[in-house]
Amino acid sequence: MKVLVLQSHLSSGPAYLQEPAARHDAVLEACMPHLEADARLPADDSGYDAFMLLGGIMNAGDVAEFPWLDQAAELARIFTLAEKPVLGICLGAQIIARAFGARTYDLPASEIGFIQAHMTAAARDDALLGQQFADPLYLAEFHSQTFDIPDAGTLLIEGEECRNQAFRIGAATYAFQAHFEVTPASMTQWVEGSETLVSKFVPDLPAHLPQLINKYHYGSHDFCWKVGSAWFGQIAERMTHS
Repeated sequence: MKVLVLQSHLSSGPAYLQEPAARHDAVLEACMPHLEADARLPADDSGYDAFMLLGGIMNAGDVAEFPWLDQAAELARIFTLAEKPVLGICLGAQIIARAFGARTYDLPASEIGFIQAHMTAAARDDALLGQQFADPLYLAEFHSQTFDIPDAGTLLIEGEECRNQAFRIGAATYAFQAHFEVTPASMTQWVEGSETLVSKFVPDLPAHLPQLINKYHYGSHDFCWKVGSAWFGQIAERMTHS
Protein backbone atom coordinates (compact mmCIF):
# COMPACT_ATOMS: atom_id res chain seq x y z
CA MET A 1 0.00 0.00 0.00
CA LYS A 2 1.57 3.26 -1.17
CA VAL A 3 0.07 6.63 -0.27
CA LEU A 4 1.11 9.93 -1.85
CA VAL A 5 1.29 12.63 0.83
CA LEU A 6 1.26 16.35 0.03
CA GLN A 7 3.09 18.03 2.92
CA SER A 8 3.48 21.81 2.99
CA HIS A 9 5.00 22.46 6.40
CA LEU A 10 7.66 20.59 8.39
CA SER A 11 5.47 20.57 11.50
CA SER A 12 2.35 19.49 9.57
CA GLY A 13 3.14 15.88 8.78
CA PRO A 14 0.91 12.82 9.13
CA ALA A 15 1.53 12.82 12.90
CA TYR A 16 -0.95 10.46 14.60
CA LEU A 17 -2.09 9.14 11.22
CA GLN A 18 1.19 7.28 11.11
CA GLU A 19 -0.25 4.87 13.68
CA PRO A 20 -3.13 3.47 11.56
CA ALA A 21 -0.81 3.67 8.54
CA ALA A 22 1.62 1.34 10.30
CA ARG A 23 -1.21 -1.00 11.23
CA HIS A 24 -1.95 -1.40 7.51
CA ASP A 25 1.72 -1.54 6.46
CA ALA A 26 1.19 1.61 4.40
CA VAL A 27 4.13 3.44 2.87
CA LEU A 28 3.59 7.21 3.14
CA GLU A 29 5.57 8.97 0.42
CA ALA A 30 5.82 12.67 1.18
CA CYS A 31 6.03 15.25 -1.61
CA MET A 32 6.93 18.76 -0.42
CA PRO A 33 6.84 21.25 -3.32
CA HIS A 34 6.67 24.21 -0.93
CA LEU A 35 9.70 23.05 1.06
CA GLU A 36 11.94 21.42 -1.54
CA ALA A 37 12.81 23.28 -4.74
CA ASP A 38 13.12 20.12 -6.82
CA ALA A 39 9.97 18.44 -5.48
CA ARG A 40 7.29 17.78 -8.09
CA LEU A 41 3.88 16.23 -7.69
CA PRO A 42 3.30 13.29 -10.03
CA ALA A 43 1.25 13.82 -13.18
CA ASP A 44 -1.29 11.16 -12.25
CA ASP A 45 -2.13 8.40 -9.78
CA SER A 46 0.17 5.78 -11.30
CA GLY A 47 1.96 3.77 -8.64
CA TYR A 48 -0.15 5.08 -5.75
CA ASP A 49 -3.14 3.59 -3.96
CA ALA A 50 -4.35 6.77 -2.24
CA PHE A 51 -3.68 10.50 -1.82
CA MET A 52 -3.37 12.42 1.48
CA LEU A 53 -3.27 16.24 1.49
CA LEU A 54 -2.10 17.88 4.70
CA GLY A 55 -2.12 21.41 6.13
CA GLY A 56 -0.02 24.45 5.26
CA ILE A 57 0.41 28.17 5.81
CA MET A 58 -0.92 29.21 2.39
CA ASN A 59 -4.52 29.41 1.19
CA ALA A 60 -5.90 26.99 -1.37
CA GLY A 61 -6.54 29.81 -3.83
CA ASP A 62 -2.97 31.15 -3.80
CA VAL A 63 -2.29 29.41 -7.11
CA ALA A 64 -0.34 32.28 -8.70
CA GLU A 65 2.28 32.10 -5.96
CA PHE A 66 2.05 28.33 -5.45
CA PRO A 67 1.08 26.69 -8.78
CA TRP A 68 1.37 23.24 -7.22
CA LEU A 69 -1.97 23.95 -5.48
CA ASP A 70 -3.72 23.58 -8.83
CA GLN A 71 -1.70 20.44 -9.53
CA ALA A 72 -2.81 18.99 -6.19
CA ALA A 73 -6.44 19.79 -7.01
CA GLU A 74 -6.13 18.02 -10.35
CA LEU A 75 -4.62 14.99 -8.61
CA ALA A 76 -7.52 14.96 -6.14
CA ARG A 77 -9.89 14.75 -9.11
CA ILE A 78 -7.80 12.03 -10.77
CA PHE A 79 -7.66 9.85 -7.66
CA THR A 80 -11.39 10.35 -7.04
CA LEU A 81 -12.25 9.40 -10.62
CA ALA A 82 -10.12 6.30 -10.23
CA GLU A 83 -12.02 5.51 -6.98
CA LYS A 84 -8.78 5.65 -5.00
CA PRO A 85 -9.20 7.07 -1.47
CA VAL A 86 -8.37 10.74 -0.89
CA LEU A 87 -8.02 12.43 2.51
CA GLY A 88 -7.60 16.19 2.96
CA ILE A 89 -6.92 18.00 6.23
CA CYS A 90 -7.22 21.80 6.69
CA LEU A 91 -5.47 23.22 3.59
CA GLY A 92 -5.93 19.79 2.04
CA ALA A 93 -9.68 19.97 2.61
CA GLN A 94 -9.78 23.41 0.99
CA ILE A 95 -7.84 22.09 -2.02
CA ILE A 96 -10.39 19.30 -2.42
CA ALA A 97 -13.27 21.78 -2.16
CA ARG A 98 -11.75 23.91 -4.93
CA ALA A 99 -10.99 20.81 -7.00
CA PHE A 100 -14.72 20.10 -7.18
CA GLY A 101 -15.87 23.64 -7.92
CA ALA A 102 -16.55 25.03 -4.44
CA ARG A 103 -15.50 28.42 -3.12
CA THR A 104 -12.85 29.00 -0.43
CA TYR A 105 -12.84 32.30 1.45
CA ASP A 106 -11.72 34.11 4.59
CA LEU A 107 -13.46 33.70 7.92
CA PRO A 108 -14.41 36.81 9.93
CA ALA A 109 -12.03 35.52 12.62
CA SER A 110 -9.46 32.74 12.55
CA GLU A 111 -10.56 29.51 14.23
CA ILE A 112 -7.78 28.38 16.57
CA GLY A 113 -7.87 25.89 19.44
CA PHE A 114 -10.01 22.86 20.25
CA ILE A 115 -13.35 23.71 18.66
CA GLN A 116 -16.73 22.10 19.27
CA ALA A 117 -18.41 20.36 16.33
CA HIS A 118 -21.18 17.85 15.71
CA MET A 119 -21.79 14.98 13.30
CA THR A 120 -24.57 15.43 10.79
CA ALA A 121 -27.27 12.83 10.23
CA ALA A 122 -25.44 11.74 7.06
CA ALA A 123 -22.38 10.83 9.14
CA ARG A 124 -24.23 8.03 10.94
CA ASP A 125 -24.05 5.76 7.90
CA ASP A 126 -20.64 6.94 6.70
CA ALA A 127 -17.83 4.41 6.33
CA LEU A 128 -15.42 6.54 8.37
CA LEU A 129 -17.68 8.44 10.76
CA GLY A 130 -20.37 5.86 11.44
CA GLN A 131 -18.51 4.75 14.57
CA GLN A 132 -18.81 5.58 18.25
CA PHE A 133 -17.37 9.03 19.03
CA ALA A 134 -17.82 11.63 21.72
CA ASP A 135 -20.60 14.13 21.01
CA PRO A 136 -19.85 16.94 20.71
CA LEU A 137 -16.44 16.53 19.15
CA TYR A 138 -13.56 18.79 20.17
CA LEU A 139 -10.85 18.74 17.51
CA ALA A 140 -7.85 21.00 16.94
CA GLU A 141 -8.30 23.87 14.48
CA PHE A 142 -5.84 26.42 13.12
CA HIS A 143 -7.20 28.15 10.03
CA SER A 144 -8.31 31.50 8.65
CA GLN A 145 -10.31 30.27 5.65
CA THR A 146 -13.27 28.01 5.10
CA PHE A 147 -14.97 26.39 2.11
CA ASP A 148 -18.38 25.81 0.64
CA ILE A 149 -19.50 22.22 0.18
CA PRO A 150 -19.11 21.12 -3.46
CA ASP A 151 -22.29 20.20 -5.31
CA ALA A 152 -21.15 16.57 -5.26
CA GLY A 153 -20.30 16.69 -1.56
CA THR A 154 -22.11 15.46 1.55
CA LEU A 155 -21.66 17.48 4.75
CA LEU A 156 -20.54 15.17 7.57
CA ILE A 157 -19.41 17.45 10.42
CA GLU A 158 -20.56 20.97 11.20
CA GLY A 159 -19.45 23.64 13.65
CA GLU A 160 -21.13 26.68 15.14
CA GLU A 161 -18.95 29.58 13.97
CA CYS A 162 -17.50 27.78 10.96
CA ARG A 163 -20.26 25.47 9.72
CA ASN A 164 -18.52 23.34 7.10
CA GLN A 165 -16.10 21.08 8.95
CA ALA A 166 -16.04 17.88 6.89
CA PHE A 167 -17.52 16.45 3.71
CA ARG A 168 -17.32 13.38 1.50
CA ILE A 169 -17.39 13.08 -2.27
CA GLY A 170 -18.23 9.69 -3.71
CA ALA A 171 -17.32 6.70 -1.59
CA ALA A 172 -13.80 7.53 -0.47
CA THR A 173 -12.80 11.19 -0.93
CA TYR A 174 -12.88 12.99 2.42
CA ALA A 175 -12.12 16.56 3.47
CA PHE A 176 -11.70 17.57 7.13
CA GLN A 177 -11.14 21.14 8.26
CA ALA A 178 -9.92 20.06 11.71
CA HIS A 179 -6.39 18.87 12.39
CA PHE A 180 -7.54 15.59 13.91
CA GLU A 181 -4.05 14.17 13.26
CA VAL A 182 -2.30 16.73 15.48
CA THR A 183 -0.13 15.81 18.46
CA PRO A 184 0.12 17.93 21.62
CA ALA A 185 3.67 18.90 20.66
CA SER A 186 2.61 20.11 17.21
CA MET A 187 -0.36 22.09 18.50
CA THR A 188 1.84 23.72 21.13
CA GLN A 189 4.45 24.59 18.49
CA TRP A 190 1.84 26.15 16.18
CA VAL A 191 0.34 28.29 18.94
CA GLU A 192 3.70 29.41 20.32
CA GLY A 193 5.03 30.09 16.81
CA SER A 194 2.12 32.22 15.64
CA GLU A 195 3.26 35.81 15.18
CA THR A 196 -0.12 37.47 14.68
CA LEU A 197 -3.15 35.17 14.54
CA VAL A 198 -3.11 33.91 18.14
CA SER A 199 -2.51 37.34 19.67
CA LYS A 200 -5.23 38.88 17.48
CA PHE A 201 -8.00 36.28 17.77
CA VAL A 202 -7.31 34.07 20.82
CA PRO A 203 -4.83 35.94 23.05
CA ASP A 204 -5.69 33.82 26.10
CA LEU A 205 -5.09 30.50 24.31
CA PRO A 206 -1.36 30.07 25.15
CA ALA A 207 -2.08 30.24 28.87
CA HIS A 208 -4.94 27.73 28.64
CA LEU A 209 -3.52 25.39 26.01
CA PRO A 210 -1.96 22.81 28.38
CA GLN A 211 -5.30 22.40 30.16
CA LEU A 212 -7.19 22.17 26.86
CA ILE A 213 -4.77 19.56 25.55
CA ASN A 214 -5.25 17.48 28.70
CA LYS A 215 -9.02 17.81 28.36
CA TYR A 216 -9.45 17.14 24.64
CA HIS A 217 -6.37 15.40 23.32
CA TYR A 218 -7.45 11.87 24.18
CA GLY A 219 -10.75 12.20 22.35
CA SER A 220 -8.96 13.72 19.36
CA HIS A 221 -6.45 10.87 19.32
CA ASP A 222 -9.26 8.33 19.49
CA PHE A 223 -10.98 10.08 16.58
CA CYS A 224 -7.77 9.96 14.55
CA TRP A 225 -7.19 6.28 15.24
CA LYS A 226 -10.73 5.26 14.31
CA VAL A 227 -11.09 7.49 11.25
CA GLY A 228 -7.56 6.80 10.07
CA SER A 229 -7.97 3.05 10.50
CA ALA A 230 -11.21 3.11 8.51
CA TRP A 231 -9.63 5.20 5.73
CA PHE A 232 -6.60 2.94 5.38
CA GLY A 233 -9.04 0.03 5.49
CA GLN A 234 -10.78 1.51 2.46
CA ILE A 235 -7.48 1.52 0.62
CA ALA A 236 -6.84 -2.11 1.50
CA GLU A 237 -10.34 -3.13 0.46
CA ARG A 238 -10.04 -1.37 -2.88
CA MET A 239 -6.67 -3.02 -3.52
CA THR A 240 -8.20 -6.47 -3.08
CA HIS A 241 -10.83 -5.71 -5.72
CA SER A 242 -8.66 -3.94 -8.27
